[in-house]
Formats: sequence, structure tokens, C-alpha cells
Amino acid sequence: MSDIVFQSKLPDSQKAELDRLIKSLLNDVNTKITHLGINNFIRLNDEIAKILVPILEDKID
Repeated sequence: MSDIVFQSKLPDSQKAELDRLIKSLLNDVNTKITHLGINNFIRLNDEIAKILVPILEDKID
């Protein structure tokens, strides 16, 4: 996920905020996934981050 955030179009000063927002959103998702028995969090987090980064970039700008 860090690579996806690193490649974001946001300035470096805002990438930490983007990373924090995504991790916060993923925390809730991961809790729900744990209950479903899905264990591949890293790959799933990357896929979710690919969706969230463009959306959050626009909101942070």
C-alpha cells in the first residue's frame, strides 16, 4: 500500500495524511474481513487503496 500512496499525485506533505486516512478506513474493513475468515489482508489492502487514493486525493486537495 505504501507504494500506492508514494505514487499519489499529492505533495509529499499530504501523503502522510492520505496514508493515515486509508489506514483508518482499512482498519474497519479488516475487522469485518476477519470475521469472514479472509486472511490475505495485504493484497486486499492494496486493491482497496487503488480505489481510495484517487478519491481521497481530490478531497485532500
